[in-house]
Amino acid sequence: MALYQHPWGASVTNEYFTSDDGTVKVPARVKDDFATLRRDMLEYKWDSRDFLLSSYFKNGTHYVWEIMMMLIQGSAEYVNLFKEACMIDMFPLSKVDQFIPSPRVLNSHYRLDVLPREFRGRKTVVVIRNPKDSAVSAYHHECKMLKGIIRHEEFTNLPFSEYLKMHIFGRDRPYGNYFDYIEYMWPLRDDPNVLILFFENIKMNPVENIQKINEFMGTQRSPELIQQIADATSFNNMKAAKISQKKQNAVLSESFMKITNKVDQMYRKGQIGDWKNHFTVADNEMVDEFLAKWPLSKEIPFVYEVPADSTE
Repeated sequence: MALYQHPWGASVTNEYFTSDDGTVKVPARVKDDFATLRRDMLEYKWDSRDFLLSSYFKNGTHYVWEIMMMLIQGSAEYVNLFKEACMIDMFPLSKVDQFIPSPRVLNSHYRLDVLPREFRGRKTVVVIRNPKDSAVSAYHHECKMLKGIIRHEEFTNLPFSEYLKMHIFGRDRPYGNYFDYIEYMWPLRDDPNVLILFFENIKMNPVENIQKINEFMGTQRSPELIQQIADATSFNNMKAAKISQKKQNAVLSESFMKITNKVDQMYRKGQIGDWKNHFTVADNEMVDEFLAKWPLSKEIPFVYEVPADSTE
């Protein structure tokens, strides 16, 4: 099967994050300041008050980051800070204290075994989204939201079916392959320092899942506050709040401003089952055939649509 070559793949950039023994090489998400990003990650000293949020990209990072920060601050008020400073893949860690002091939630889209040792063994929340909706969200982020920002017209005009094949089968792309990421992270679910949650479960049962995060983080917030956070972080409420905040926030760098000004697309739909609006019959058969052969399919409880009795 011929796959589209991702314009930021390691065969183009020759940049990777690598496991200690060198057996795992994950293509890096390369920016102009990549050398600084890597150096800062290698030199960073972990603050024991902080938490790590890990998810493959477009799997619910922004959503769960907001929840975790509200639990830290003990308030359902939206975090009016430069959230992107906590994205260790995209922003130099040497500058993070200027924008968001500890305690805080740092986040990464890399699997933990290729991050520097300083980031392993930390209190880590992992968010997993079903592969079909994940592919749709990633497509809109890379090929649609970034249109006009990146100089890869062929890529930003790529048909969804071609992107889907690259997303499911390709490995030479920033952050590597979705399924490789899940295969490494899923076995960590019994580690006491790791909490694995599903994006769909948080959406359908926010109070129950925010309470799980509350207990894991040890923030000991009241049931009343948990409910308030659930209400505040409903998709429509959070999207409206973030659009307002981005218009007011003057500290963003020019490069981040270009992207975050499209926050209405960053928070696009947040729906469960939106894949049905994009997949052709052939697309769905291709993915289902892959999943039927994927060893973890039988033990990972992916949710592909909202149950009829759900209030989501």
